[in-house]
Amino acid sequence: MNYASLLLLIQYLTVCLWGSSACAAETRDQGERAIRTSLKIMTFNIHWQGMDNGKFYDSGFRKRKPLIINVIKASGADVIGLQEASIEQRTALADALPRYGMFPLPSEVGDECILYRLDRLVLKNSGHENLRQKPEIPGTNIGVRGFFWVRLYDRLSDKQFYLLNLHTDHRSLWRGRQLDAILIGKWISKRKYSDPVILTGDFNGKPDNPRYLYLTGQKQYPDRDGKFTSMPVPMQDSFTLANPDIRYSGTGNFGYKGSKDGAQLDYIFVPRGTKVTGSRIIYYNANGAYPSDHYPVLSEIELN
Repeated sequence: MNYASLLLLIQYLTVCLWGSSACAAETRDQGERAIRTSLKIMTFNIHWQGMDNGKFYDSGFRKRKPLIINVIKASGADVIGLQEASIEQRTALADALPRYGMFPLPSEVGDECILYRLDRLVLKNSGHENLRQKPEIPGTNIGVRGFFWVRLYDRLSDKQFYLLNLHTDHRSLWRGRQLDAILIGKWISKRKYSDPVILTGDFNGKPDNPRYLYLTGQKQYPDRDGKFTSMPVPMQDSFTLANPDIRYSGTGNFGYKGSKDGAQLDYIFVPRGTKVTGSRIIYYNANGAYPSDHYPVLSEIELN
């Protein structure tokens, strides 16, 4: 074989190999995009630490921080609602998780925040809303809570959605819990855009709690004027939807003992009709050391 023929053969083989590689890469990319049109949503109460009435409350966050970061990274979550996340904790997590955007920023007031994947999601709008400003008992903060929300654009699915992140209190009377749920429903019904809404949070209550029953459309309750009202856009508990035959064992890990029969507190609610492809409670620990006194919940969904 002369030199010219050999050169042509090499060029031919190069084109074939490149074409094969490009085709394989394109097929792989299409497969990844098809898989990643689903969204992984996490809710995680990380146990608050910071200054409280002039005194520093230490919840062991310095030791727990690597475990929290491990959970978040390993989850592959696209959006995460964190509860009990102080300014100090948000600062530490923002530095360790550069792939995520954060609202509110560590410099802003708040004990909750939302993390979102910067390589996939674009922040369009954000805000904070109060649930109830008037305490149930004068001189206390019982019932005085709010929530943070973001509206995100998903580059992969070309869809937009809201995520609301809440931490409702555990001391409110039953009537106060009814009002919490009604106010959440009113905000959803009056939102500026009709994009679907996802709720993450520590709701401090079992499925028989008024907040749960109202949000899932199972109960009506009187609003402040005494008029009975229903949830305008009924939601579904993603864990129960994905695991209809599995008992929800709870997400409370108080005392860091690793118990799996703790209180049912943490939920990811999605609109009815949403396809939930999976949901689980994460019991991660490192040699018996747990990241928080709550277990995170991770759900994978397909937006309508």
